This record gives sequence, C-alpha cells and structure tokens, in this order.
Amino acid sequence: MGSSAGKPSSSGISDSKKSIAQDKKDTQYPASHPISNGNTERKSPSEDVAVSKKTENGGSVTNTRHDRPKTSRERVNMGREKTIVPKEKPPKLRHEKTGMMKREKTMGLTKQKTMINDKVFKGKKKLTKTVSNADLASGSQKSSVNTILMGSLTGDLPSTSKIVRIFTSSTFKDTEKERNMWMTDAYPKIKLFCQELGYEFQVVDMRWGVRNESVDEHNGTEMCLREVQQCQRLSTGPNFISMLSHRYGYRNLPRVVEASEFEKLVEVVDSDSKKVLLKWYKRDENAVPPVYALTQISKFLPDFLSTDAKKMRAASNQFWEENDIMQNALETAASKVLGPEQARKYVISVTEKETEMGILEAADPEAHCLWFRRRIKGIEDLEPAPIVSHYIDSNGPEEKWRKNRSLLKELCDEKIPKVLPAKNICQYDVEWKQGIDANDPGHKNYLSKMTSDFTNRMITMIHDAVEERRRSETGDNLTHEVVNHTIFCKNKLENFYGREKAQERIREYLNNDSSDILAIHGPSGSGKTTLMAKAVEIATTMKSTASVFRFVGTTPGSSNITALLESLTRQITLIYQEDLKVSEELRELVEQFEHVLDYARAERPLVVLIDSLDQLDPANNARNLFWLPTHLPSYVKIIVSTLEEDMYECFPMLKGFLPPESLFSIPKLPKSDARGIVDHWLKRKERCLTQKQMDIVLKAFEKCPLPLYLKMSLDEACRWNSFSPESETVLETTIRKSIDALFQRLEKSHGYLMMSRSMGYLTTARNGLSESELEDILSCDDDVLNDVYQFWKPPLRRLPPLLMARLRTDLQQYLVERGADNVTVTSWYHRQFVEAAESRYCTKDTVKFLHSQLADFFDGKWANGKKKPYKDKDGNVNEEERCVMSQPLMYGDAYNLRKLNNLPYHLIHAGDVEALKEKCLSNYEFLQHKLLATSCREVIDDFDLARRKFPKEKVLDLIGGACQLSEDDVIYDPLMFPSQMIDRLTNEQIVEDFVKQCMACNHPHIRPNQEVLIKPGGQMRHAMAGHRGALKSLDLKKDGKVAVTCCQFGDEIRTWDVARGKLIRTYDGPDHNPFSVHYVNNDTMILINYISSIKAIKESGDVIYTIQPKSDKSIMVVGGAGNTWLGVFHDQSVDLYDAKTGELKHEIVNKSMGDLNFGTDGLVKGSDNYMVVTDSTQQHISVFSLKQKTFVCTRQVFTDDAKGDPLTVDAMAISADERQVFYCDCYTNDLHIADINTLKDVKVHKGKNDDYTLNYHAYKDGKSLYCMSNRDILIWDLKTGERKYILEHSCNITDAKTVDFKTMVTITEDKVVYLWDMTRPEKRGHKEKFNIGNNVWNIITLPNSRYVAALYKQTSNHTNDFGLIVYDLVDMKIVRQANLMETPGVFELIDDEHVLLNMGSNKIKIVNLNTMTVVHTFQGKIPRSSDPQVHVITDHNKIVTTTKGSSHLKVYDVNQEDTECIIRNPSSDESILKIFINNKSLKVAAMTDFNKVIVFDIKDKTTSVVMASDIKVSELGEVVAVAPSGDNIVVTGTKSFKIYDEITEETLAYIWDTKKGKLVAQLHDREYQENYVLKDNQRGLSISVDDVMFITDTWFLTSDDDYIMRVWDINTGALVKRLKGHESNIEMFSTTDGPIFVSYGCWEEENAIKLWSIESLECIASFKLDCTFGKLRLCKDGLTFVTTEVNPARIIHWKLHGVEEVVDLSKQPVTFGGKVLEVNLDLQALEDYEDDPNDPDSDIDLNDVEDDDEEDEDEDL
Repeated sequence: MGSSAGKPSSSGISDSKKSIAQDKKDTQYPASHPISNGNTERKSPSEDVAVSKKTENGGSVTNTRHDRPKTSRERVNMGREKTIVPKEKPPKLRHEKTGMMKREKTMGLTKQKTMINDKVFKGKKKLTKTVSNADLASGSQKSSVNTILMGSLTGDLPSTSKIVRIFTSSTFKDTEKERNMWMTDAYPKIKLFCQELGYEFQVVDMRWGVRNESVDEHNGTEMCLREVQQCQRLSTGPNFISMLSHRYGYRNLPRVVEASEFEKLVEVVDSDSKKVLLKWYKRDENAVPPVYALTQISKFLPDFLSTDAKKMRAASNQFWEENDIMQNALETAASKVLGPEQARKYVISVTEKETEMGILEAADPEAHCLWFRRRIKGIEDLEPAPIVSHYIDSNGPEEKWRKNRSLLKELCDEKIPKVLPAKNICQYDVEWKQGIDANDPGHKNYLSKMTSDFTNRMITMIHDAVEERRRSETGDNLTHEVVNHTIFCKNKLENFYGREKAQERIREYLNNDSSDILAIHGPSGSGKTTLMAKAVEIATTMKSTASVFRFVGTTPGSSNITALLESLTRQITLIYQEDLKVSEELRELVEQFEHVLDYARAERPLVVLIDSLDQLDPANNARNLFWLPTHLPSYVKIIVSTLEEDMYECFPMLKGFLPPESLFSIPKLPKSDARGIVDHWLKRKERCLTQKQMDIVLKAFEKCPLPLYLKMSLDEACRWNSFSPESETVLETTIRKSIDALFQRLEKSHGYLMMSRSMGYLTTARNGLSESELEDILSCDDDVLNDVYQFWKPPLRRLPPLLMARLRTDLQQYLVERGADNVTVTSWYHRQFVEAAESRYCTKDTVKFLHSQLADFFDGKWANGKKKPYKDKDGNVNEEERCVMSQPLMYGDAYNLRKLNNLPYHLIHAGDVEALKEKCLSNYEFLQHKLLATSCREVIDDFDLARRKFPKEKVLDLIGGACQLSEDDVIYDPLMFPSQMIDRLTNEQIVEDFVKQCMACNHPHIRPNQEVLIKPGGQMRHAMAGHRGALKSLDLKKDGKVAVTCCQFGDEIRTWDVARGKLIRTYDGPDHNPFSVHYVNNDTMILINYISSIKAIKESGDVIYTIQPKSDKSIMVVGGAGNTWLGVFHDQSVDLYDAKTGELKHEIVNKSMGDLNFGTDGLVKGSDNYMVVTDSTQQHISVFSLKQKTFVCTRQVFTDDAKGDPLTVDAMAISADERQVFYCDCYTNDLHIADINTLKDVKVHKGKNDDYTLNYHAYKDGKSLYCMSNRDILIWDLKTGERKYILEHSCNITDAKTVDFKTMVTITEDKVVYLWDMTRPEKRGHKEKFNIGNNVWNIITLPNSRYVAALYKQTSNHTNDFGLIVYDLVDMKIVRQANLMETPGVFELIDDEHVLLNMGSNKIKIVNLNTMTVVHTFQGKIPRSSDPQVHVITDHNKIVTTTKGSSHLKVYDVNQEDTECIIRNPSSDESILKIFINNKSLKVAAMTDFNKVIVFDIKDKTTSVVMASDIKVSELGEVVAVAPSGDNIVVTGTKSFKIYDEITEETLAYIWDTKKGKLVAQLHDREYQENYVLKDNQRGLSISVDDVMFITDTWFLTSDDDYIMRVWDINTGALVKRLKGHESNIEMFSTTDGPIFVSYGCWEEENAIKLWSIESLECIASFKLDCTFGKLRLCKDGLTFVTTEVNPARIIHWKLHGVEEVVDLSKQPVTFGGKVLEVNLDLQALEDYEDDPNDPDSDIDLNDVEDDDEEDEDEDL
C-alpha cells in the first residue's frame, strides 16, 4: 500500500494536528528571509554600527526577534532564523556540556563536598567524565608532532606506550630470596602505583624458569640482550635493575661465529677440542657473511628434551661436559689469535654483557638504572663448598673462579661506579649465615630494608619520569593514535618492493580531477595493507599535501567507526587550524567528517587513506559505509581498501556507489617482483639461499602468488642453513597450511599446552592482551604451570618470564603492538592468523574455558593476595598467591578501561550469566563507571550482546531496555544514569536490588516522587534514539525488516534494522527540511519529500533524480504495485511520475473540481491501483485510478457543523481489497466507510470525542484498521466497529507501521523510534495512579513546602469543571478543593494560607485556602485581559496592577481592601502592557505599548522613563528585570553591530541606574559574538537575550540565543561566567535567597532540567524527560521543585539526592490537616459588577466601551 504526505507551501507548513481550541485553523508562520552573503573580505574587528535596517558595505542585517516556539514544528515553520545566514549549510554543532559538577582534567571517584550557599551537600563520591587535552596545537608543541599530524613519515616519533618495564639483572641462586620478596612485596605496590598513573608495570626476570627448550637453541643470551633493549625502548623511568653481588655469572658459548674468525680459532686448539668444536659448529653459507652456527643440542642428544627425567639428565650432563671443552678452547684460542677487545666476548659472562648494555652503554643511567649491591662479610675467605658456590665463584678449577672474581671486581669497583652515580647504588652489608636465611633476624631486616628501598626508589623514579614526560609531552590521544599508525605504516614500508603498476594507478588518481573515492580491493593476503602503506608514502611526498591515514584494526580507535571518525575529524581540523568542537556522537560525526573535508584548499590538498574497511567493527552498521562521502569536494582524495568477499559487506557497498574505474583490483604479484622481494628481504635479514633453496621458494610462490604467502615462505626459508637437509627445506602450499606448520613447530619448541593456551587467550581476548596481562593469565592456568613445572618447583607459582620472552621472540613478526584502553596490547597482525588460531586453539570445547579464565583475570578474582587453589602434577592439592594485577574500577583518578571493556564481553561468551549480572550488567557502580569512562553506546552494545546470548534473562532485558530508552539522556549527561534507572525500573521486582544500588549512589542526582519516564519491558522491544528533533515520517519495507524515518529538525534520513533495533545508515544533506519518506520501486529506493523538491536516493545514498513540483502548493503520494508511481497533486490536476526514473509520464486534470484546488493542506493515500486525495479545504475527496489514468470520483464528504465550525478529513485510507475508502474527522472521530467508486458512505462506526485520530492504515487482512489517537494506537474492527487501544506511549504518536501485526514501528513527538513486539503481554503505563484531573493550568508553591496550590481542570470535556486545590506533596493527594465555574485570570501567592484570584467581574479577591472562602475583595477593577498584570510583592505586602484602562499603576496593601494609591504614568496616552517586579524592591518597571519602560517608585510615588534612545538601541526588547535593591533595572534592546564585513542585529541587555537615570553598562559578550560570525562551524548562533533573572542581590542571569546562560554583575556589568550545557532555548527559575536555581532546555530535542549552585555557579544535577511538562515552580525551601503534567494531570515533586541532607517534606507542619474539604466557590457576586463611587480609579477600560457600543448597536437593530 502506498503512503502519503502533505507538503507545506513555501510560506509555511500546516500543522497536521489541528487544535480544537484554535477552531481547527492551521497556523501559518512567516517564511524565512533570504539574506545576501555579502563581501567575504575581512575588515576591522567588531564595532557598533548606527542603528539601521539597511545593508551596509556588502553586509546584511536581519531582525529575527520573535516569540520563541517550543515545538520542532513551530521552529521549522519559522525557518529557525538566526541573525547571520551562512554562505553554505552550517555543520551541526555540538555544544559543551557541563554535566553534573565541574569536570576536572584529572577525573574519577573522589571525596567531594558540593557547596550551595550556606547549605553543604556532602557528595560521598564524585563521578566525572574524562576530559581530553586541548585539541589545538600550540606554538610550544614540538614541530615533530605537528609534522606527524600533517601525515609525514619522516618526523621523530614520540613514545606512545605507557609502560614502566624493568630488566632485573642478577645471577640466579644467590639472589633468589631477594627476587622472591620483590615479587611478593614490592612489585604489587609498584604495579598499583603505575596503574594509578595510567601506566603498566612489567618486570623482565630471565633468571628463573629456564627450561631445556630454552637452552636447546642457544639463544638465551640474545634474548636477554634483546629484552634489555626492549626495556630501554619502552620504559618510562627505570628500565635496568642490577642485583650483582659476589657471583660473576654464567659464560655462554656464542651461538654464531663469523667463519673467518672461527677458522682462526680452530687452527690453534688441540685436536680433541677441535673435534668437539667441529661437531657442534657447522659452517652456514646462508649467512651473510658466512658463519659457524652452534647446532641445537637435541640434534645430537634427543634425550635433552625428553620427558624422562633420568634420560634428560644424562643428555644434559653430556652436553655440559662438551660445552666446557668448547668454552675453554675458544677462550684460550681467542687470547692467542685475537686482540683483547675481540677476545672479551669469549671471556665475559652473560651478566656482564647485560650490565654493559643496561648501564655502561646506556644513554642516561642516572635516570634509568639502579644497583642493589649486597656484600656478605668475609665471603671471599670461605673455603670452597657447595653452599658457598651458590653465592661466590668457588666451584671448579681455581684458576677459572679466581679469574671470574677478578672480572667481577673490575666490573663492580671500577666500571659501574664510573657511570652510575652513588645515589643510584644501594649497598647492604650482611653476615654469612650459610647463605641468605629469611628467618634470621638480621637477614630478615636486610630483606625488608632492601625491598622497601627498592619500592621507594622505584616509585620516586617513576613519578619523576612520568611528570617529566607530562611536561614534555606535546600530544594528546590523537597524537598517540596518529603515531601508532605512522609506526605501523613505516614497518610495512620496510618490506615493500615492486608493485609498479599499482603505484602508477595511485599516482594517477592523486593527480586527476576525479571526485570519487579510489577503492583498492583484493583477496586476503594479496598485499593490500602494504600497498596502502606505499600509497601513504606517495601522498606524503606530494608538495604541500596533508595526509591522514588509518590502518583499521591496528588500534582500538581505528576499529570502532565512532572513534575512527572522531580521530579523523580532529586531525583534519588541526591540520587546517580550524576551531571545531568535535562530537562524540556518531550521527554528528558523520556530518562533521564530511564538513571538515571542505577545509581542503589548493595550497593544502588533503588525502585520506583508510586501509581494511572490512576490519571495522560491524556495530552501528559501520561496514555499510554510510559514513563515507559518495562525492568528494575539490582538493580532496580518499583511498580505501577492503577484502572482496560479500560477508564483509564493504566491497558490495563500494560497488554500489562507485564507478568501475574507481575500483582497483590488486594485480597478481609478478614473478619478477617476487624475486626482487625475496632478494630484498634476505638482504635485510643478512641471509641468502642456495640456488636449490631459491628455486623451492619461487616455485612455491607460483602456486600461491600472494604476498602474505611469500612472506611466510621467506620467514621459513630464513631458518634454513646451507647445510640443511632437503627434508627440512620444504614449504607448505597455502597461507593457512604455512600458519598451521608454524604453530606446529612452536608447539614442539614451547610445549603444546603453553602454545595452545597462550595463543588461545590472545585470540579470544576482545582486543588483544598486554604482555603482563597474558603472563598473569597464564600464571593462573594451572594446566600450563603443571606442564612447565615438570622437573622443578618454582620460587613462586607463576609463569617464568623467560618462557613468554621465548614465545614472543618466535612470534614477534606475526604480532602487532597497538594501543587498547590506554594499554599497549599485542594481537595478530593479519586476519588469516586469527582464523587459523581460532580453528586450532579456540574450538567449541575450549573457547568457554578461555573466556572464563579471561573473565576471572579482568574481574581480579585471584588478585590482592587471594590464594588460588590448585592440584599439582602429582595430584597434591594446595593453594598459592599468583601476584596478578588487581582490577578495581579505577586506579586513582584513571578508569580501569581494561576491566570495563573486557569483563562483560568475556562473561557473556563464558556463558556465566549470574556473574555477568552480579559484576557488570546489574551492578550500578560498574555501569556508571563504564558510562563515564566510555560511552552509552558501549554499555548498550554490552546489553545487546548479552540479550542475544541470554534471550530469556528478564533482568538483562529490563535494565538493557532502560539503558536503551535513556541513551539520549545519558549521552547528554552520564551522571543522570541513576535517576533515569530508578524512574524506569521502580516497581519491577526482579530488578529491585539494582534499583536500590542506584538509590544509594553517592553523587547528586534528581528524582521525582512519581514515575515520569517510559518503562522498558512489556511490548516495547527497542527504543532507538538518534534523531535531533521530533520525528515527522516513517515507512517500512514490505518485509517489515527495515524502517526509514525523518525528523522535522535536521536534514538527516535514517534507516533502522527492525529485528535488532539498530541504526543502519544516516543519509544527510540531499536537501533541507525533509517532510516525508517513502520506500518506492519495490523497496529499492527511498523517496524523500522536501518542502521544495522531491528526491529519490539509492540505499547507498546516491541521488537518482530530483523532481521540482510545478507548484509550491502541492501534495504528493506514492502508489502502484511496489510503489512504482509517484503522484503530485496541485491546482486541479495530478502529475504522474515513474518512481524508478523520476520521469513525468502523465498530466491529468480533474474536471470535477469546480472552484476547488488540491494543495498543501490536503491529505493523500495510495494503493496498488488508486490514489485518493482531499482538496485544500479537506472537505472533498477525489479518487484517481492508476489503471485508467483518470479521476473516477470527486465528492464532498463533510460540511460545517451546527456551530459553523468546518469538519475536515483528518485521516484516510484505502481498504485492502481497494473497494472502499475509510475517512474521519478529528472532532467526532467517526469512522466512515465509503464505496471507492461513489464515495458514498456504506457504513459509519461511531467514534469518541476524546480521541484525536490521525493516519489511518488499513491492515492487509481486510478486517481491521489501525490509527493514531493521542498516545495510543487505536484498532478498529471494520465489521463490528469495536475499538481497542494498544501500545500506550508517553507522548502523542505521529505515525505507526506494521506488516504482520506482530512487530510495529512507531514514531512520536519525541526523537525516538519505537519497536514493539505485539505478541508480548501488554504493560500499561503508570500515569493514572496519581491522576488529579485533566490539566493543571497554574501552580503556586506555598511557604510550607509540603503543599502547593493549583488551578486545574477536572475533565477534558467542555464543561466548566475548574478547580482551586491545595495538594499535599507528601501524601500525594488533594486536601482542599474549591470547584469553580471558570479559570481565574489571576493566581498569585499572598502567604501560607491565602492566594489572590479574579474572575469575570475583574475584581481581585483573596481566598483562604484552608476554608476555601473569600476573605478580601479589593476595591475597583482590573482591566479585562487574557494576561492580567497583577503581582504581589510579598516582602512588602503590596499588590501592584494597572488601572482599569491600563494607563497607570494601581497599588493595594494586602491587608486593606481599598486602593492604597494610583501612581500616574507620565506618558498617560500609552497603555501598560507588562509589569516587572522584584519581591525585595518597592520599585516596579512597566513596558508600554509605545516601547517605553516606566519605573514606578511605590515608596516615593515617583516615576521615570527609559526609552530606546536612552540606551542607543533601535527598539527596546520585551524583557525587563528589577534589581533587588531597586537602584538598577536591566532592560533589553535591539542594536546593529558590524563584525568585519558582516552586519548583525542583536538584542542585548543593558543596566540602567534608576536613581541617576543613566546607562551603567551594555552587556556585550563580544568574543562569542565574533565567533558566531567568523567561525564557520558557529555561524548562525547569536548572543541575543531571551530572558533575564536575578539570582542574588548582585548577580543576574541572561538566557541567550546561543543556548548559554550568562552571569553578570549588576554593579559593574562584568561578565562573571558563561553557563553552558543546554542545547536549546532556556527557561529559568529561582526563588528568593535560595541556594540553587533551575534551568530548563525547553525544546523537544533537549527537554532537560538542570540544577545549579548559586555559590559555585556549577551544574549540580540534571534530568532529561521523555516528554515536555506543563509548569515548573521552585519550592520555597529553595532546594526542591514541582512540575505538572497534562492529560492526565499530575503534580510531581522533585528532590536532590546523593547529598548530605535530603529534604524531608514529612517533617514540615501539617497546616491543611483534618478531613479533606471540597466546596463550591463562586468568585463572582452581583455587587462586583457595580461601580464603587469611592474608587479612585477613574481610568476607562476600553473593553467595556466596546461592549457598550455593541449593546447600543443591538438596541438600534
């Protein structure tokens, strides 16, 4: 069935809902005014311009002051005019938000007192959102950082890793006690200290856990030295800790010796030694230059790796015997044939080599190195013995150990002290006690002192280094992100070779004038990423070109579409030195990314390169590529790459919107390139191959010509020696088999369990693991530890670091380091490794276990000293501490992102739903911290994953649903989370504990005493926020799987996945102000009906065609099978277009129209064969046949009713069988069923007056019809006329669609798209519980804050059932009620029991609220007016109003009925329109109809006049405020300003001295005014004042057009502070001398209340509502407030919680106790209409004169 939409004319938009109160007349709003862009040349800074409305110097001026509407519809109709119209469409803006309390740069959960004047609110904890460093590069930043941000690959790269990594150098046995104590006592403290600074602490201790596998390959020394270098490279602060004592340490055999040198040495050794040397060392010609390589031990002694201990020991002993022979021979030979320096490497120990690299050759040992030197007294004099040999060299030949002692003495006494300052050497003298005895008191003290010193020295060095780094650091998170990608790119370029054809294509694209994206595509392993790195290099070498590049998946910030767009947008903004507040919200980021591309210019072109689109997280439909621009602006190029498979979505999308020439398939790697790559690679590795081996490699490549396969083959070939047998020079045939072979080899080398669990954890982890994390996780895996501990018992039950170092060395070229959650993590560098590892190590049987272990780690289950039970390999049960890192929610002021992001993920995949609920998703503290640390979307994604995994978990469904409903609210302010959850989930017993957690939260938050928000659960399945304003139109695909929507404010169109409740895509910018959206051409296209055009787009976003209707008063509808026709009705005809091509096919005139016309105000509907349309009066219906291409019938179906009010067609539909037309009006809401050929009623079902029917939809079964009626969906039974209400909403429904009556999609006056499961049980709302009637018209808070007085209407009927009530906020009921005949025009507070009222007699009266009787009737009358000006100055017991004719000021004393005085208006011929008072002052200001302000002094009975000319403005504004002292008033006035070449008109505030009669100050925020004119992203905003309010005796607020409140000083006119955070027009509320004031962002897209401290001028708390409220009033306690709701009427009391003293109204006295009183109160007496001869008010009420004239005319007739 087709759908319909009326289109507004250019002069205004007719509201589709007609107000009965307004006689169903559509309100027409003024059209937007076109404004010249003017000259763009900048002139002098801003200056005041003579008041004029003409254009000067090429500028333009517009007066846009008007009453600001609240609804989106009103604002669209009014064009949302601003003072400056930008030359181009301005970007959507993100305004700063203040949140709850002041946001600091160091954020967290800290003790906080919130001061509010003399009240102290002690917030137990302060939660704050992390704020990033300033974005803009300052002049003090290093040029290298700016170069990097420009995309250069040549600048020095600053370190991005936040790691403190120390290498502990020591001999083994003699320092075992010290190292063990450091592990248990020192490392945890240092680790925690580092975590609180945001750093990771890593310890590299290579002296324990050395297994035979490590020794077998002879690479232990190389690994140690490599680890020293790694520590020096990565560590901030200390990196090398020596524990050198009395042992010199092990001297190793060199793994390789250059062939020329080895042959020299062999020549001078004895024959036996030579035989041994030539047995173990083999000449390898594949090394460049050739070397002799030490053969693996297991090659000759296989039992060296045996699991049989006896065989292993025998083989080990044999090797070490031969090792000693070789070592002695090489040392002796070296001393003979080599010089002293060359010979040293055969002499010195591994420990000295470490010391040389770590201290002696280090750049700055003072800042990075410590030596903890233990000296045992007299140990040199001890006789050699086994125990002594553990602590000093004394074993073996004396000559050997004496030489060791000599080398050690030289190292300790000479070499180290020369370079390491004394303060870095901690020395300890201890007694010999058969070694180090931890139970000996002296040794115990020594160990404690040494550990304490180590801890303190480390913490000091770390602190100093971190502070120094902070001072010198020039970049923020963006810099770190760019640096990470730059490092990755440079690493990729190291291996690049050839690809000339591909390079040529890239260069050609970068230099042509194409406005399309270039997409590089190819299969996995084809070299896309390396080619993209080369493309980066090519782009960066182009003159003056800025390059921005990301390799998706290499950092978390590049994997998530929101983070990716944010970093790209920020970098481009920095490059072009623009000032843009970059959003954190995807919907705005898409627009901003497209906007910043326009910054590119001829002198600074821009190239954006994004590799591996297929690696994007599929969340938010990122792979749908909706965020990529389809056409590029000038001077911009974008290159992307992706895999080709459909499963990754990206390539099909690219093919959908790019021409074939913009799709570049990576060509097959030529064989010549392959040989060049092999030679290049081998040269870098200082290797070569024999010809036979080279042939093996090249032939294998021919069978699998992929770069990744070639790399894997070369990595394997580099292991070959020239002497390797053919059986060892075999290559696998595919990439996957090569990876499997690599894994198999490593399993043999490292043990299957070690390999499988390490790789399993790494692959299963959400986004990689850091080294220390993986080590900790493996240290809690007792299967691995039992396997590792086969032949020895460790000093601590942890994984030996050496094992991880060996594995990392073997895998390093296949792993990539990247940042994740502020930690450097390791993950696979290519997708094929992930797939191979998942298949091999993450099988269905093991993956739950892996996730469970990871969850335990991120939960900190075995941290903080908790011992983990285990069963060792012999079956013995025990428990030991594992010394793993703790996992609090915060480390100091830093959020523990690793826990927050990983724990729920792993618990979900582990299937542990109970732990998931307890620790994460029904844990308030966890959720609040995650919201503050990340985003609401991250939390919702957690729930989305959990709800899909555990569909029957009601708790997850409810809390997840509540989070989804609150998404927009929590994005606005994350600290609103507890109040949102409390309101949405109260009374849900199953989540009662979670609600209690929220109630116990320790930061200030607002709570109502009744439920005000939409509830999760029931039939609502998803609530999808995202649009900026109230939703206007909705359509569904025929299968019901995808919905499309548009809103009234903003240009975006959005599509939604109905099954999952997810945004699919945002389309932004085809035109402005979409009015309706429709799926056409069998759901392959989206038709968008704009105010002035109709556009069709593909789902990719490409515009297919544009139709300009012939008339601006037209209405459009789609119809035909599959919506293949588009009808545009105008004047008396229809233009019929082909919906596929946009081609006009037919123009048909309706000859039966007479004087009627089709137009904007009509209604239309379409079906397969018909279109039905009303005329512009909406009283006639015409039926058009699509088959016959003619109008078959036109008939008048409605006329005016008995009162003369027009009845109109307000809803219409065509039946499923296309035989009937359904229609109704929204007065009677009767359902008319008419024959489609005659339009004569066949049947009429009676409706209800309370309904308000919109948008009929006939269901396909032909039996029912559904429509919108206020807040419900109304279903009609077409046969019986029975009606049923379903799916109650919180506000009025705009439209609804369903295809199966199981799932329904609805849109309302708010910004949310709702998805409903109609098969679920219904859950009705809560609003009837405390319903007191239909509407609260006005409300007053009484001095006793327990009570409020209100005027209300009891029913929605037109009867006079008004009432005056006193409402008890504690008992939530009416305690006093007076029934009235009409609503009083005046309602003012006198005191705790009395209010001031008036009725039709225009007499004002005081009513006693306790007795509901009139106690005073004041002399005289007030003018007849819809807005009578009557005010009570309560502090002085005065009532001020105007005289009967509104000419003068009349004053009463509240205790006297007679008029106290009349103060004459000096401009007596002018009427007073509005009176302004301040309760503390006896001066009153009034605005006259001649645009003057009159100041009346009640005390002195004097007056003064303020005119526009007095303050040099063109006209005075409508806002005036009186200062508490009365000495000053604040007036507003409109004035023109010239900002460079722009002329803008602003309404500013001015302080006027009422005593001296002179201007004190013009309140002009010049800085922001200039920003709004000069900065593109802020054009259109204005500093014009909307309202003024005093908050103290000296401070007052203005609420301004830029949605900022400004605080000003009344005495000086100084700007005290800008209060930011609102996103729409602001209403302000305060009470006399209260500690807080309240602001309300009143437009639908914000709809948020904020509480502010008057003392600190900071936002204390906020609350965002689902729908607007009626009234808001602060209570007299100054700390709470009330709001009202309409239909049903409710009075809601709001308190501030999470503070030291929560207001308790029950402690207030019961002043309206006893029996509930209800009386009838007649406020009009006969004598009220009689004139009082003593009344001093002789002014004439012109309304009375007009009435008399009318009576005279009647008499004449």
